Amino acid sequence: MDLQKKVIEILNYAIRVEKDGLITYLNAARKAKDVGVKNMFISLARDEYHHMEILEKERDLFLAGKPYEPVHLPSSEIEKLIPRVKEAQKKRGAKGEISEIEVLNVALEQEKRSRDYYLKEAESLPDDCRAKKLLYDLAHMEQMHYDLILAQLDYIKGTGFWFDMPEFTLEL
Repeated sequence: MDLQKKVIEILNYAIRVEKDGLITYLNAARKAKDVGVKNMFISLARDEYHHMEILEKERDLFLAGKPYEPVHLPSSEIEKLIPRVKEAQKKRGAKGEISEIEVLNVALEQEKRSRDYYLKEAESLPDDCRAKKLLYDLAHMEQMHYDLILAQLDYIKGTGFWFDMPEFTLEL
């Protein structure tokens, strides 16, 4: 398969992945009972939409044979959301619903699949291919989403750390 066809296939698949993530997160936000969890899913959906737009633009430029324009992936809204989620969780006091845990597990798997796909495909491209850096950048963003969701799950379950702060006590 020639490189152009391969890159277009990768970008088209990546667009579908981001669209699926967007739909998943909007549905999860609609179902979430906790405001902090709801806001996290809305922010994740916004990021997935933004990724989809970037990928569509890159695909269109690539198809048109236009010169590469470096893509700027701004800081995720997730980074701004983390303190608000933490504050909402402190106020909540309760540990959360099982449905939230199930939805968060689905979101975690979605981010892992996306990250792994972007890394695998980036590695398959030559170093001078214009899509390689974009795929690495998207993999990094998906990893940030994964880390946030994992921290949220750990907090709800009371089994882990919230950004290096234990959410459980070792004292008796």
